[in-house]
Amino acid sequence: MIAIPTDQYDKDGNMLGIEFNDEQGKFIVFAEWDEREEQTSEKRIEFRKWAYDFIKDNLGYEVKK
Repeated sequence: MIAIPTDQYDKDGNMLGIEFNDEQGKFIVFAEWDEREEQTSEKRIEFRKWAYDFIKDNLGYEVKK
């Protein structure tokens, strides 16, 4: 099973989270950014890693990057 991630941002360019859909476009889950976290490149990289690992380890999907 494949999950396709799409980063979601607000109008100011702040990350809201990552939406994951399957290859047919069906929604799987939304990984929501913790608004208390600083919006830095490093934090976003860490968040993506966490979200991708969660999808793989807990839901059994391979993330298509």
